[in-house]
Amino acid sequence: MVVRAGAGVTALIVLSALVVSCSQETPPEPSTAAAPSSVGSSRAASVPTAERSELEKIAAVQVCRNVITSAGAMVRDYNVFITKLNSVQSYAKMSSEDRWAADTLTAGADQVRKAIAPATPSDLLGAVNRFVDSSDDLAERIGEKQLGGLNAASDTWGTDRTAALNKCSEFLPAE
Repeated sequence: MVVRAGAGVTALIVLSALVVSCSQETPPEPSTAAAPSSVGSSRAASVPTAERSELEKIAAVQVCRNVITSAGAMVRDYNVFITKLNSVQSYAKMSSEDRWAADTLTAGADQVRKAIAPATPSDLLGAVNRFVDSSDDLAERIGEKQLGGLNAASDTWGTDRTAALNKCSEFLPAE
């Protein structure tokens, strides 16, 4: 699984470089770029990635690149926070691990939101929005120094994060 994730990240980086160079040479048509993501949403859910428009593929890669990098930073800081909280059993006995975790979750969610474009495929958008929303919820609970419900919020965030990453893997080139 780790090998596949590493290969997926590598493939995403290569694809992102290709997308950036291609998108600089061939700008999208304005009428296509302005189409809201809800247009054709029922069609998008059943369309294989290979048959999607180039604009949808580019939008998906941009969002997924942000999901992958944000999720990595979020997990890192959340793990530091939860390890410390498990050790000291009180927010009062923590230094700044709680603030770092909450800030990273919020910043990551904001970064992913900014990457969403009108051409982002709706089937990807659903998974990404759930991930962003659960990141915000977990950040809020940590910021308010809540212990009750923290495990449930963390579990939901983990499930939503995994679902978003799995959905993103559908938009990455095969090895």
